[in-house]
Amino acid sequence: MTRPYSNDLRERAMARVAAGETIRVVAAALRISPSCVSKWSGRLRATGSVSAGQIGGHKPRVLSGAHADWLRARVSSASFTLRDCGGACRARREGRL
Repeated sequence: MTRPYSNDLRERAMARVAAGETIRVVAAALRISPSCVSKWSGRLRATGSVSAGQIGGHKPRVLSGAHADWLRARVSSASFTLRDCGGACRARREGRL
């Protein structure tokens, strides 16, 4: 995965945009794409900062409520196979369980 551009470069680009240069002129001078400058400009307006956002990672899904209780009960039962669980899930969804 590529690394984000440095904050120094981002700040220099935004300083040039603030000074009145066009996005394309700034991009050509700093040897970056115009879309980068445009996105950084939007990020600066939206958040007040040009710093890169978090890269990678994710928020794991969390099973909660009645579904979690039902699944925990199924897993703790004596015989638990994926096939049994799939059948039970289908039956529960169809209202047979």
